[in-house]
Amino acid sequence: MANHGDEAPELAALGGALVINMGSVTSESTANYVRAAQAYNAISRPVLFDPVGAGATKLRRKTVKELMAECYFEVIKGNESELSVLWGEVNTQQKGVDSGTSTSSDLDKATLTMKLALRERNVVVLTGKIDYLSDGTRTYAIKNGSEHLGRITGSGCTLGTTIAACLAAHREDKLLATLSGMLMYEIASERASRREDVKGPGTFVPALIDELANVAAIAQKPDDSWLAGAKVERIGIKEPDSV
Repeated sequence: MANHGDEAPELAALGGALVINMGSVTSESTANYVRAAQAYNAISRPVLFDPVGAGATKLRRKTVKELMAECYFEVIKGNESELSVLWGEVNTQQKGVDSGTSTSSDLDKATLTMKLALRERNVVVLTGKIDYLSDGTRTYAIKNGSEHLGRITGSGCTLGTTIAACLAAHREDKLLATLSGMLMYEIASERASRREDVKGPGTFVPALIDELANVAAIAQKPDDSWLAGAKVERIGIKEPDSV
């Protein structure tokens, strides 16, 4: 939760990952985002960018352009509206952080994810009822997750930190690390929603934290039983001639 960019070189040396979450945008925060990301870039440590509400205001659009120009992000995670802004669709208008009603097909969403990953040479996650994941060559649809995730605040932020932890732990394949984080988080949410003590969003949050810890403990044994409910589909998309 460090907010000062000058701390980043020391923190990066500890071997973790950085999450840039554009929840609150100020002139100071933008400068700190850039300093922090560049510090992690300098020693090849992973940086995840969550362009929260990227299409909500002119200021956020400007901030996104600056960050994309000045920093490299191993993973970009956002909803359809946010990723559309990053791709360059000028008519995208968000109402706050919500994506809004989509008129895009599943193939459209998968293609947007793939094209952005190909252009940025990284991994892109498009979140929604169905999540899409791509590194520009491999593209997947992930159909896990509890409906309670859409009813609580901070679910996307928590997903981002879970992915970042996996990126820090597994440096060989950032798409595989990202997929692992997504599945760990979303399967934990399904386990939480099935608990008898969960009656709604309020009781779901602590249950989710418990189940994330439980899934992590199972995975460390190692034990792949937690993956039994994974719903992952490879999507074949022809790469465009140019991006």
